Amino acid sequence: MLLIRFAIDFWAGMGLALAAAFVLLVAIALAIAIDGIRTLGRVSDLADKSAELESSNEKARVAFPRAILFAAVPIGFLASSLDCTGLSWRGCSQFCTLVKLAWIPLIAIVSLVAWFRSLDKRWLTFLTLMSFLPLVPHCVCYNVGNAWWIDRIGASPTCYAWGFVVSLIAVTAVRSGKRLWSSAVVCGAIICGAVGFFVTHHYLHYPW
Repeated sequence: MLLIRFAIDFWAGMGLALAAAFVLLVAIALAIAIDGIRTLGRVSDLADKSAELESSNEKARVAFPRAILFAAVPIGFLASSLDCTGLSWRGCSQFCTLVKLAWIPLIAIVSLVAWFRSLDKRWLTFLTLMSFLPLVPHCVCYNVGNAWWIDRIGASPTCYAWGFVVSLIAVTAVRSGKRLWSSAVVCGAIICGAVGFFVTHHYLHYPW
């Protein structure tokens, strides 16, 4: 919902070429996230898949994309934070500062533990639950992506939406054991897009 709202606002407020690229990324991210959730519904428990991972060849095949996906979770949130706050230690609100300085490092720690215990669904569930906190409306930067929310509820939940989507895609891929590489590529594209926006927004003052 957050990404769709952002895509609508971005399309209305930005140039066609920039908006089209962003909307395409939104569509791809949502498609793979929904597919991951749908696939996850057919996987009753990670323990049921443990037998498939017994062979060393299978472990080697999935180890690298899994590592990428677990690393993508905190990096995705950090990239989202950089888009808003840049390299400043402080955010636009106290909550934003809390997320950047405390919550994202905690997410990184849990991601590392979950990587070592990737067949334990409890850590994946915990990581997912932690990913919801940054969505609490807190951003007061009045721009194209936040204006609709600020006008209605006084603060925007959009800033960390991309980080949340990266987390959702990564966890569902690891949890289901399906489409690991395609999920890793999409997560990488989101992070690269966020970092690109950070550079252009804070140093080139584009698109605003």
